[in-house]
Formats: sequence, structure tokens, C-alpha cells
Amino acid sequence: MKTILYFYESAFTMWRRRLAGVYAVARNEGWQVESVDVGELARGICPVLDYWKPDGAIVEGGVFRHRGCSVGDFAGQTVVYCDVDEGVVGARYFGVRHDSADVVKKASRELLSRDFATYGFVHYRTHRDWSVERETIFRQELTLRDKAVVSFDSWCHPKNEDNAAFCRRLESFVASLPKPCGILAANDEMAVHVLRAAGRLGIAVPEEMAVMGIDNDELVCENTIPTLSSVAPDFVRSGKLAASLLARRFSRPNFEPVVLSFGSAPLERRHSTRKTERVDMRAVRAVEYVRQHACDGITAADVIREMGLKVRTAELRFREVAKRSIRDEIIAVRVARAKELLRSRKLNVNDIYLKCGYRDCRSLRAVFTKATGMSLVKWRARN
Repeated sequence: MKTILYFYESAFTMWRRRLAGVYAVARNEGWQVESVDVGELARGICPVLDYWKPDGAIVEGGVFRHRGCSVGDFAGQTVVYCDVDEGVVGARYFGVRHDSADVVKKASRELLSRDFATYGFVHYRTHRDWSVERETIFRQELTLRDKAVVSFDSWCHPKNEDNAAFCRRLESFVASLPKPCGILAANDEMAVHVLRAAGRLGIAVPEEMAVMGIDNDELVCENTIPTLSSVAPDFVRSGKLAASLLARRFSRPNFEPVVLSFGSAPLERRHSTRKTERVDMRAVRAVEYVRQHACDGITAADVIREMGLKVRTAELRFREVAKRSIRDEIIAVRVARAKELLRSRKLNVNDIYLKCGYRDCRSLRAVFTKATGMSLVKWRARN
């Protein structure tokens, strides 16, 4: 049995999704996978390698931001790097890298649907290649539509700037943008800072300012006020690609270095970008309620009670926002969840209904086939 070490930094959450993809391949290959948080290594990487003597390693690029961690530590190891800065590893290496263009273009389309005159981009707190790359692509996309873009360079700060000073500087930037406007943040963490700044300034989101994040960290995005729209690189797929690349290296020792690209997962539209002009806010909140609770088994009657309106009025107001009936919106959310579970392959097809708000598999099969034209089994095989 081969032993594979997965090195990550716990400052970001995408490592869990990437590790899920690694596990999927490891099960088929018969590998033992050990995850290592570099933030907990008091003496660096080398003692871990000496202890485990791994057959291979998958390493997150952010690992090298930690003191005492360097590419040289992995000399002689069979390694695949994930989203690593090329300045760290050089031009020739084995790795996977997310397609920033695919991610940012989806985010851009979401913000451009509001057709604002002005847009902003907020960089990550420290200088990161991926933040610069995302800003460049965002600017290119909006320039094609003759839209103005103003950037907030988070890392260009006075010496020894504390968090309070950073927040005040960000508030000044947010306040300076002509309203209404849209803001794309380098990641969800920075988008949360933007939402907090807007709240302190009394700027209504999404009416006066639409805000979009990247990475779709559900714990964060579902608990901001308002909830945060976000799109993420497909980290589960990246883990599968990285592990498959490692397997290829084992079988073909002379295999030439290659970097594989992976795109984005579906965009998750939440309240921070939802168009709400001239609509009943009770309907807007109802759409959010459906998105969050459809898979808990709610019915249209439950949604109508949440809205506090008569049945016909509630249906009409809901349709103005969602562009479909309450029942159809519930089904759409459940079908989307079923697709997500089918892609992940964590559950048997006949058990998925339990996670989609249905009491039996027959009900899920009926609505899924009607929505997609395929059975659950056939859709999983094709996706």
C-alpha cells in the first residue's frame, strides 16, 4: 500500500474539497492518505517526511507561505503541486491549476447582469498571484462592455496597519464608488469585509451595491448579511486530477512535467447580487428561504406562511423574483442538489433522495427525469 501525504494550509477551506477529490482516487488506487496542516508543524516539513517516508505527496501552493516550508524540502519526492505560484516552483513541474478566466468570467456575467456603470475589485490582504490574475481578467471582461473598474489594492497599506485601520481604508474605498455599483472580491473573505463596510456605511446590498465572492465557502456565504453570491474553482475535480497525475507518475517514471487546468463549479446566486428593484422584499426573502430549505422537505404552503400573504398574492410576488412558481423553485433547488450529490459519488443513487427533501426515491426519480430527460443513473454516468 502506497502512503501519500497531502500538505495544506488551514487558513482557507478549499483544501477539504480538494482532499475529497484526492480520496476518491486514493480509494481506487488502494493508497493510504495522510493530511498534514503545515500551520501545526513546529519544525517544518522535513521531520514529517522522515517519519512517514511517503511514496508521494500532493502539496497546496499556500504551504510555501509558511516560515520554514520550501520546495527544496521535497527534493527527491514524487510531488504534485496544487495552485502554486510559478515563481516558487519554476516553469517545469507537475501540478494542477485553476482556470481563473473560467471562474472570473462567471462572476463577471453575474455582476454585469445588473448593468451598472461602475464596478470595483478588492484584492486579497496580502499580495497573491491569483488575486492579481483575477483582477486582470475582471478588468478585461468589463472593458469589453465599456464599464469602468476601480481596484482596491488591499496590500498597499501603511506600515504596521492593524485590522481597524484596514477596515477604515476599505470603507473609504467603498464610499467613494459611484452608486449603484458592483464589486468583485478576490475571495469570500474579502467579500465579507466589503459587506461589513457597506453595512457600516448604510449602503443597501444588493439595491445600491451588488457584491460577489470567489470560493463559495458555504459556512461563510450562508451566514453573511445579506447572504453572499459566490463561484468557486472546482476543487473536488482538482483533487481528482492531482491524484490521477500522481498515479501516472508512479506508473511512468519518465513522464514529462505537466500542469493540468480545471474550471469552476456552478455559480451560487444568493441575496448579495439578486436583482430586487421594485419587488416585494418578502418575496426576495422567500426565494432565499427556498434555496436554503428546499432539501429539508418544505412545501409551497410552508413558503407562503413565511411570506405572510394570501396564496395568490404570494405566488404572484414570488414569481416576480424567481421567474417561476414556488413549487417549481423548490423542485429546481432539489434537482440541483441531486446533481451535486451524483457528481460527488459519495452516496448510492438510491439513497440520494434523503438529502434532497423527498420521502422516497420514486418521487425524486420522477422530477429528475422530467427536468433532465435522464434517469439518475444515466445522468451520473454522463457527468
